[in-house]
Amino acid sequence: MNHFSRIINYRELLSELVKRDLKIKYRRSVLGVLWSILNPLLFMLITTMIFSTMFKNQIQNFPIYFLTGQIMYAFFAESTSMAQMGVLGNGSLIKKVYTPKYIFPLSKIIFSLVNTCYSLLAILIIFIIMGYSITLTALFFFIPILLLFIFSTGVGLFLSCMTVFYRDLLHIYSIILSLLSFFSATFYPIEIIPYPYRTFVEYNPVYVYIHYLRSLLIEGQFPDLTQNILAVAYSMVSLIIGFYIFNKNENKIVLHL
Repeated sequence: MNHFSRIINYRELLSELVKRDLKIKYRRSVLGVLWSILNPLLFMLITTMIFSTMFKNQIQNFPIYFLTGQIMYAFFAESTSMAQMGVLGNGSLIKKVYTPKYIFPLSKIIFSLVNTCYSLLAILIIFIIMGYSITLTALFFFIPILLLFIFSTGVGLFLSCMTVFYRDLLHIYSIILSLLSFFSATFYPIEIIPYPYRTFVEYNPVYVYIHYLRSLLIEGQFPDLTQNILAVAYSMVSLIIGFYIFNKNENKIVLHL
Protein backbone atom coordinates (compact mmCIF):
# COMPACT_ATOMS: atom_id res chain seq x y z
CA MET A 1 0.00 0.00 0.00
CA ASN A 2 2.95 2.27 0.76
CA HIS A 3 4.32 1.75 -2.76
CA PHE A 4 0.93 2.54 -4.27
CA SER A 5 0.61 5.80 -2.33
CA ARG A 6 4.13 6.83 -3.40
CA ILE A 7 3.23 6.16 -7.03
CA ILE A 8 0.19 8.42 -6.61
CA ASN A 9 2.39 11.13 -5.09
CA TYR A 10 4.79 10.94 -8.04
CA ARG A 11 2.08 10.56 -10.69
CA GLU A 12 3.07 13.82 -12.43
CA LEU A 13 6.67 12.66 -12.86
CA LEU A 14 5.41 9.28 -14.04
CA SER A 15 3.16 11.00 -16.57
CA GLU A 16 5.97 13.20 -17.86
CA LEU A 17 8.29 10.20 -18.29
CA VAL A 18 5.65 8.37 -20.33
CA LYS A 19 4.98 11.47 -22.45
CA ARG A 20 8.71 11.88 -23.05
CA ASP A 21 9.04 8.31 -24.32
CA LEU A 22 6.01 8.73 -26.58
CA LYS A 23 7.46 11.92 -28.08
CA ILE A 24 10.82 10.24 -28.65
CA LYS A 25 9.24 7.19 -30.29
CA TYR A 26 7.10 9.16 -32.75
CA ARG A 27 9.35 12.19 -33.26
CA ARG A 28 9.75 13.09 -36.95
CA SER A 29 7.37 10.28 -37.88
CA VAL A 30 4.80 11.20 -40.53
CA LEU A 31 2.29 8.53 -39.49
CA GLY A 32 3.02 8.79 -35.76
CA VAL A 33 0.92 6.47 -33.60
CA LEU A 34 -0.58 4.90 -36.73
CA TRP A 35 2.58 2.78 -36.89
CA SER A 36 1.41 1.02 -33.72
CA ILE A 37 -1.63 -0.10 -35.71
CA LEU A 38 0.06 -0.70 -39.06
CA ASN A 39 2.96 -2.77 -37.71
CA PRO A 40 0.84 -5.64 -36.36
CA LEU A 41 -1.45 -5.45 -39.40
CA LEU A 42 1.41 -5.76 -41.88
CA PHE A 43 3.05 -8.51 -39.84
CA MET A 44 -0.29 -10.30 -39.64
CA LEU A 45 -0.79 -10.04 -43.41
CA ILE A 46 2.59 -11.61 -44.15
CA THR A 47 2.17 -14.32 -41.52
CA THR A 48 -1.34 -15.11 -42.72
CA MET A 49 -0.14 -15.61 -46.28
CA ILE A 50 2.56 -18.00 -45.07
CA PHE A 51 0.84 -20.00 -42.35
CA SER A 52 -2.94 -19.69 -42.73
CA THR A 53 -3.06 -22.42 -45.40
CA MET A 54 -0.89 -24.69 -43.26
CA PHE A 55 -3.12 -24.31 -40.20
CA LYS A 56 -6.45 -23.50 -41.86
CA ASN A 57 -8.11 -26.67 -40.50
CA GLN A 58 -6.72 -26.21 -36.99
CA ILE A 59 -7.07 -22.50 -36.26
CA GLN A 60 -10.36 -20.61 -36.31
CA ASN A 61 -10.10 -17.01 -37.53
CA PHE A 62 -6.33 -17.14 -38.07
CA PRO A 63 -5.79 -13.35 -38.47
CA ILE A 64 -7.35 -12.69 -35.04
CA TYR A 65 -5.58 -15.71 -33.57
CA PHE A 66 -2.23 -14.39 -34.74
CA LEU A 67 -2.83 -10.75 -33.83
CA THR A 68 -3.85 -11.56 -30.27
CA GLY A 69 -0.76 -13.69 -29.80
CA GLN A 70 1.63 -11.25 -31.43
CA ILE A 71 0.31 -8.13 -29.67
CA MET A 72 0.33 -9.75 -26.23
CA TYR A 73 3.81 -11.21 -26.69
CA ALA A 74 5.10 -7.91 -28.08
CA PHE A 75 3.68 -6.08 -25.07
CA PHE A 76 5.49 -8.34 -22.64
CA ALA A 77 8.76 -8.32 -24.59
CA GLU A 78 8.81 -4.55 -25.17
CA SER A 79 7.70 -3.55 -21.68
CA THR A 80 10.14 -5.76 -19.80
CA SER A 81 13.05 -4.99 -22.12
CA MET A 82 12.50 -1.26 -21.74
CA ALA A 83 11.98 -1.59 -17.99
CA GLN A 84 15.25 -3.48 -17.78
CA MET A 85 17.01 -0.25 -18.82
CA GLY A 86 14.70 1.98 -16.78
CA VAL A 87 17.17 2.54 -13.96
CA LEU A 88 20.40 2.38 -15.95
CA GLY A 89 19.07 4.77 -18.58
CA ASN A 90 18.17 7.38 -15.97
CA GLY A 91 21.27 7.04 -13.83
CA SER A 92 22.28 10.71 -14.07
CA LEU A 93 18.81 11.87 -12.95
CA ILE A 94 18.65 9.34 -10.11
CA LYS A 95 21.98 10.61 -8.75
CA LYS A 96 20.83 14.24 -8.74
CA VAL A 97 17.21 14.10 -7.55
CA TYR A 98 15.58 11.82 -5.01
CA THR A 99 12.63 9.91 -6.33
CA PRO A 100 11.44 6.32 -5.87
CA LYS A 101 13.65 4.49 -8.33
CA TYR A 102 10.93 2.06 -9.41
CA ILE A 103 9.13 5.00 -11.03
CA PHE A 104 11.53 4.73 -13.99
CA PRO A 105 10.97 1.06 -14.97
CA LEU A 106 7.26 1.51 -14.21
CA SER A 107 7.08 4.42 -16.67
CA LYS A 108 8.51 2.17 -19.40
CA ILE A 109 5.87 -0.47 -18.78
CA ILE A 110 3.07 2.11 -18.84
CA PHE A 111 4.51 3.53 -22.06
CA SER A 112 4.39 0.06 -23.59
CA LEU A 113 0.81 -0.37 -22.37
CA VAL A 114 -0.18 2.81 -24.21
CA ASN A 115 1.42 1.47 -27.40
CA THR A 116 -0.41 -1.81 -26.94
CA CYS A 117 -3.74 -0.01 -26.63
CA TYR A 118 -3.09 1.57 -30.03
CA SER A 119 -2.18 -1.84 -31.46
CA LEU A 120 -5.44 -3.34 -30.21
CA LEU A 121 -7.22 -1.19 -32.77
CA ALA A 122 -5.68 -3.49 -35.39
CA ILE A 123 -7.77 -6.35 -33.99
CA LEU A 124 -10.95 -4.26 -34.23
CA ILE A 125 -10.10 -3.37 -37.84
CA ILE A 126 -9.70 -7.05 -38.75
CA PHE A 127 -13.00 -7.92 -37.04
CA ILE A 128 -14.73 -5.30 -39.19
CA ILE A 129 -12.95 -6.10 -42.48
CA MET A 130 -13.33 -9.89 -42.16
CA GLY A 131 -16.89 -9.65 -40.89
CA TYR A 132 -16.23 -11.64 -37.73
CA SER A 133 -18.96 -11.47 -35.11
CA ILE A 134 -17.97 -9.71 -31.89
CA THR A 135 -19.15 -11.62 -28.84
CA LEU A 136 -20.16 -10.15 -25.48
CA THR A 137 -17.09 -11.64 -23.84
CA ALA A 138 -14.94 -9.42 -26.08
CA LEU A 139 -15.98 -6.52 -23.86
CA PHE A 140 -13.76 -8.01 -21.15
CA PHE A 141 -10.62 -7.90 -23.32
CA PHE A 142 -8.98 -5.61 -20.76
CA ILE A 143 -8.75 -8.36 -18.11
CA PRO A 144 -5.87 -10.38 -19.62
CA ILE A 145 -4.14 -7.15 -20.68
CA LEU A 146 -4.35 -5.78 -17.14
CA LEU A 147 -3.09 -9.07 -15.69
CA LEU A 148 -0.21 -9.14 -18.18
CA PHE A 149 0.59 -5.54 -17.26
CA ILE A 150 0.84 -6.53 -13.59
CA PHE A 151 2.93 -9.59 -14.45
CA SER A 152 5.24 -7.50 -16.66
CA THR A 153 5.60 -4.91 -13.90
CA GLY A 154 6.94 -7.55 -11.53
CA VAL A 155 9.33 -8.95 -14.13
CA GLY A 156 10.40 -5.44 -15.18
CA LEU A 157 11.17 -4.37 -11.61
CA PHE A 158 13.23 -7.49 -11.03
CA LEU A 159 15.17 -7.04 -14.27
CA SER A 160 15.76 -3.30 -13.84
CA CYS A 161 17.22 -3.91 -10.39
CA MET A 162 19.33 -6.97 -11.16
CA THR A 163 20.68 -5.53 -14.41
CA VAL A 164 22.29 -2.69 -12.45
CA PHE A 165 24.41 -5.28 -10.64
CA TYR A 166 24.77 -7.85 -13.45
CA ARG A 167 25.01 -6.21 -16.88
CA ASP A 168 25.21 -9.60 -18.61
CA LEU A 169 21.47 -9.89 -17.97
CA LEU A 170 20.92 -7.56 -20.92
CA HIS A 171 22.25 -10.22 -23.29
CA ILE A 172 20.84 -13.18 -21.40
CA TYR A 173 17.33 -11.74 -21.36
CA SER A 174 17.33 -11.08 -25.10
CA ILE A 175 18.04 -14.79 -25.61
CA ILE A 176 15.28 -15.72 -23.16
CA LEU A 177 12.80 -13.56 -25.08
CA SER A 178 13.76 -15.24 -28.36
CA LEU A 179 13.13 -18.66 -26.85
CA LEU A 180 9.93 -17.47 -25.21
CA SER A 181 8.50 -16.38 -28.55
CA PHE A 182 8.59 -20.00 -29.74
CA PHE A 183 6.90 -21.24 -26.57
CA SER A 184 4.03 -18.74 -26.69
CA ALA A 185 2.10 -20.22 -29.65
CA THR A 186 1.65 -16.85 -31.30
CA PHE A 187 1.02 -18.26 -34.78
CA TYR A 188 0.70 -22.04 -34.45
CA PRO A 189 -1.90 -24.23 -32.69
CA ILE A 190 -0.69 -25.72 -29.43
CA GLU A 191 -2.01 -29.11 -30.56
CA ILE A 192 0.92 -29.61 -32.95
CA ILE A 193 3.31 -29.85 -30.00
CA PRO A 194 3.89 -33.42 -28.80
CA TYR A 195 1.94 -33.96 -25.59
CA PRO A 196 4.94 -34.50 -23.23
CA TYR A 197 6.32 -31.06 -24.21
CA ARG A 198 3.01 -29.22 -24.41
CA THR A 199 3.14 -28.42 -20.72
CA PHE A 200 6.02 -25.99 -21.35
CA VAL A 201 3.64 -23.89 -23.44
CA GLU A 202 0.45 -24.38 -21.42
CA TYR A 203 2.10 -23.14 -18.23
CA ASN A 204 4.12 -20.40 -19.89
CA PRO A 205 2.73 -17.22 -18.24
CA VAL A 206 2.74 -15.27 -21.51
CA TYR A 207 0.80 -18.03 -23.25
CA VAL A 208 -1.71 -18.12 -20.38
CA TYR A 209 -2.55 -14.45 -21.01
CA ILE A 210 -2.59 -14.95 -24.79
CA HIS A 211 -4.97 -17.89 -24.40
CA TYR A 212 -7.15 -15.82 -22.06
CA LEU A 213 -7.57 -13.07 -24.67
CA ARG A 214 -8.21 -15.58 -27.46
CA SER A 215 -10.90 -17.25 -25.40
CA LEU A 216 -12.68 -13.92 -25.00
CA LEU A 217 -12.34 -12.75 -28.61
CA ILE A 218 -12.47 -15.93 -30.68
CA GLU A 219 -14.18 -18.60 -28.60
CA GLY A 220 -16.67 -16.23 -27.00
CA GLN A 221 -16.19 -17.61 -23.52
CA PHE A 222 -14.19 -17.08 -20.36
CA PRO A 223 -11.27 -19.43 -19.67
CA ASP A 224 -11.92 -22.17 -17.14
CA LEU A 225 -11.23 -21.79 -13.41
CA THR A 226 -7.71 -23.24 -13.67
CA GLN A 227 -6.71 -20.71 -16.32
CA ASN A 228 -8.14 -17.83 -14.27
CA ILE A 229 -6.30 -18.97 -11.14
CA LEU A 230 -3.05 -19.30 -13.09
CA ALA A 231 -3.42 -15.88 -14.69
CA VAL A 232 -4.09 -14.11 -11.39
CA ALA A 233 -1.46 -16.11 -9.48
CA TYR A 234 1.28 -15.38 -12.02
CA SER A 235 0.49 -11.66 -11.85
CA MET A 236 0.38 -11.42 -8.07
CA VAL A 237 3.48 -13.56 -7.45
CA SER A 238 5.46 -11.65 -10.07
CA LEU A 239 4.45 -8.27 -8.63
CA ILE A 240 5.24 -9.26 -5.05
CA ILE A 241 8.64 -10.73 -5.94
CA GLY A 242 9.49 -7.80 -8.21
CA PHE A 243 8.72 -5.16 -5.58
CA TYR A 244 10.42 -7.18 -2.84
CA ILE A 245 13.68 -7.60 -4.77
CA PHE A 246 13.66 -3.97 -5.93
CA ASN A 247 12.85 -2.58 -2.48
CA LYS A 248 15.52 -4.74 -0.85
CA ASN A 249 18.24 -3.46 -3.20
CA GLU A 250 16.99 0.08 -3.90
CA ASN A 251 19.55 1.82 -1.63
CA LYS A 252 22.44 -0.09 -3.24
CA ILE A 253 21.47 0.79 -6.81
CA VAL A 254 22.94 4.30 -6.84
CA LEU A 255 26.36 2.91 -5.87
CA HIS A 256 26.50 0.83 -9.06
CA LEU A 257 25.22 3.37 -11.59
